[in-house]
Amino acid sequence: MKVYKARAPMRIGFFGGGTDVSPYAEEHGGKVLNCTINLFVRCMLRPCAASGITIRSLDLEEVSRQVTGQWDGRLALPQAVLDAVHGDQRMAAAHERRREGMPGVEVTMFSDVPPGSGLGSSSALVVSMLKLLYATYEAPSDPHTLAELAYQIERVDLGIPGGRQDQYSAAFGGMSVYHFGGPRVIVEPVLTDLGALLELESTLLLGYIGDRRLLSQHLMHDQVRRLTSGDTLRYHDETKAFVDQSVRLLRALRIDDFGRLLHDAWEVKKSFSPHISTPFVEDVYELARKHGAWGGKITGAGGGGFMVFACPFERRLELARVLTEAGVQLRPFSFTTHGVQVWSTEEAAVLEAQGYAQ
Repeated sequence: MKVYKARAPMRIGFFGGGTDVSPYAEEHGGKVLNCTINLFVRCMLRPCAASGITIRSLDLEEVSRQVTGQWDGRLALPQAVLDAVHGDQRMAAAHERRREGMPGVEVTMFSDVPPGSGLGSSSALVVSMLKLLYATYEAPSDPHTLAELAYQIERVDLGIPGGRQDQYSAAFGGMSVYHFGGPRVIVEPVLTDLGALLELESTLLLGYIGDRRLLSQHLMHDQVRRLTSGDTLRYHDETKAFVDQSVRLLRALRIDDFGRLLHDAWEVKKSFSPHISTPFVEDVYELARKHGAWGGKITGAGGGGFMVFACPFERRLELARVLTEAGVQLRPFSFTTHGVQVWSTEEAAVLEAQGYAQ
């Protein structure tokens, strides 16, 4: 019996974050530059002796066998994914065919980073699960379909506030500009040369500065409220303009100027809402600048999670030392050029040990 596994990458958002959120994206056109990294949400599906579908989250230490119609608690997201897939008649028919002789299945998942990271882990989970289920049911899936369905599940079905960049980066991968607001999202690859990606990567440090989960939904609602009331529209326009400027710098390999532009964009980003930065974030950022950082920013909506810092290569060790002493948990990473991936293996011995006979 086949066991299916999938992984979807998380991303560092560099420029344009917030312009992918409604209503700005639809009314003015959003534009975001990000790149995926080798931190993943990982999922596995295999037969099990228990009937029905079991959801198991290893990092949340949660197990649920209540799927259809039960979107609550910390497993609401994977429950909604399963319901969305089983609501597709084609997928439901395939599911019934593959269930012949199979008492039940178990979907196991975990993330390489804590929840509320600001790296797009929730969307990476949804995209990873969708790719896993499509592969299990032998149904075709393209990145656009996966990203749009993931957006529907998160933003519409579950009502989680946010934009579209996380779903698309998890599905497509690599360093790209995503254009939002038209009839179809346009994906524009920016750096495909490995040497250019490695050069940028060599100047960056990524550090965890604290949990933002308590702030995340309030923060997104506050940003949308301020946008619709009109006082932050120009800041969104400025943020979007940074995208084209940053792409020109990257393609010219002006990495130091790219890092300095991060500082300019961070100053504008903080104007979206007073809740984006915190006193601790400000202290850490000021410390980083004193020790050689060209610039930096929070990688998500704000309030906490991960920050990225850009600095000259020869200042990396010094900057790493002072950030660690300040309580920042640095996390090594590399850029990736692939989006979500899925594969299968045979685990007959494991299944027999679980009491399942093919």
